[in-house]
Amino acid sequence: MNPKKRLEIKNIVKRKSKVSIIIISIIAVLAIFGYLQYAAATQLHVSMKSSKIIERTDDGTLYTINLEFENSSFMILNVGRTDFIISVEGENLGAGILEPTIIPANGKSIVETPFLADNKILDKYEQKENLPSLRLDGSIAYNLLFTTLKIPFTYYPTQEEAREFIHGQ
Repeated sequence: MNPKKRLEIKNIVKRKSKVSIIIISIIAVLAIFGYLQYAAATQLHVSMKSSKIIERTDDGTLYTINLEFENSSFMILNVGRTDFIISVEGENLGAGILEPTIIPANGKSIVETPFLADNKILDKYEQKENLPSLRLDGSIAYNLLFTTLKIPFTYYPTQEEAREFIHGQ
C-alpha cells in the first residue's frame, strides 16, 4: 500500500476515535446528570403546613390539609395522583388523595387536599395530655417523559403540628 493512502487511513481512524470519545463522554455526562436528578427527586421534602376540620359526622371527620412539597432537583416534577395515609401511634387514622400537581424545579408547591379521619381513633387521642406520634405515608408517582416513577415518602409532623391536627386548629 502506498504511504499516502496509509496516512489517509490513519487520519480517518484518528478522527473516528475522537468522535467516538466525544459521543461517549456526552452520554456519560448526561447519564450522571440524570442520575443526580433522580437522586434529588427521591429526596422530596414533605411538610404539613396547616389543617382544618371542615365537618364532623358519625362516619368520620373531614379535614382540609395543606401539604408543602419542596423539590431540590433541577427538573420540574409532574406529580400524578398520590394516595396517602396518616397514622397515629401505628393505627391507621385515615386516608387522603392528592390530585396531580406540578412542583417547580428548585421550588416549593403547597397542595390543599381533603382527608377523612376515623372518629374512633381520633377521639381516643383527642383527650390525652401526651401528644401522639403522627406519621404521614404516601407514594408519589412522577410522570417523566416515557415512564412513571413511584417514590415513597414519609413525614413525621412536629409535636405542634400533631397538636393542631388532632384538635383541628
